[in-house]
Amino acid sequence: MARHATHFSKPNEQTKILKICALIPIEAFLNFISIVEPNAYVYLDPWIDVFQAWALGSFFLLMCEFVSPSAQFRDVFFAAFKVPQRRRNRDPGLGGLEWYRKQWFAVFQYLLISIGVAIATDITQAINKYCLESNSIHFAQLWLSIISNISVAIALTSVLRFYGALKKDLKHHKPLAKLVAFKLIIFLSFVQSIIFQILRSQSVLNETSTLTYADVNIGIQTMIICIEMVPISLYFHYAYDVKAYDITQARPLPISDISGSRFAQADLEANPQLRSTMINGLEGQAPTEHTKQLYAKHADARYYGGFLGLRAWASVPDPREIIRAIRFAFVMRSEAIKMKMMSSSSSSSQSNAGVAMPHPPPPPPCYDYHSRG
Repeated sequence: MARHATHFSKPNEQTKILKICALIPIEAFLNFISIVEPNAYVYLDPWIDVFQAWALGSFFLLMCEFVSPSAQFRDVFFAAFKVPQRRRNRDPGLGGLEWYRKQWFAVFQYLLISIGVAIATDITQAINKYCLESNSIHFAQLWLSIISNISVAIALTSVLRFYGALKKDLKHHKPLAKLVAFKLIIFLSFVQSIIFQILRSQSVLNETSTLTYADVNIGIQTMIICIEMVPISLYFHYAYDVKAYDITQARPLPISDISGSRFAQADLEANPQLRSTMINGLEGQAPTEHTKQLYAKHADARYYGGFLGLRAWASVPDPREIIRAIRFAFVMRSEAIKMKMMSSSSSSSQSNAGVAMPHPPPPPPCYDYHSRG
């Protein structure tokens, strides 16, 4: 995190990377507090899910940035995007833009659900209606666990679909390594919770003269998670390598630049060598990959983190981007529903009149969630 903060050359991307990486120290700290103060475990554990949802949303936004920093270009890109279909599925499926917006909504619903579950857990625990050890329908633990598991399954499935559809286009950004690094945290926590639940239910792990109730139900599991954060953090150094943001190195470009770069006039004028290469070396031709990498290496090459990367560090707890993304998800959802209702109403009226509808309804207008707040 410190290296990204001091090499803050692409704020739009690195802000999201810092938020993803922050999950490791946050989860380790909250689990450590649960070991020291077991009575706080039930109150703190659901908030770990909130931070995981925050990081998952940031990961999704990072992949969107890899497509293009411009929300308008992303809408154009996905409008022409052919969504991969399963072999057995003969249904033509959704259009690219509608598919993209559904994945967006599916990812960010998890953050809202996790916040609601965390608040409900704390309230029901305080009034003795939660009961961590019970799966009875009379306690909140069962219902909140079901809601949380369904929500996280939907969000993770959407991220996997999004990655699977774009993995070839985003290959130069190492999306698989980034996805594996993030999923390791959630996967290990999920699997371990199941294993420990089985061990306790089968009386394999019981209280002894050396193991207390807190050790069996909370301490051992949370301690293992804290230890696992160390090797995972080392893997994060590879997956979210800062080399791509070093201004002395050629940097990977978003799809929008690779598929047809439009170089800013100010950048070309500020760099005579690059301008000469572009004008004289490529007269009447599209930019080559070498020229694009030259542009990515030299144009607008500076760090924006300030002294010791303080501006970059300040962006980590800033919730405005996530709030705008959630709002954008619901705006897209509501407009998609309206357009579907209008389409159904129009089709019905045309059918009753015996006239075929000449054209499908226009898609919802493009929105830039970065500009809305």
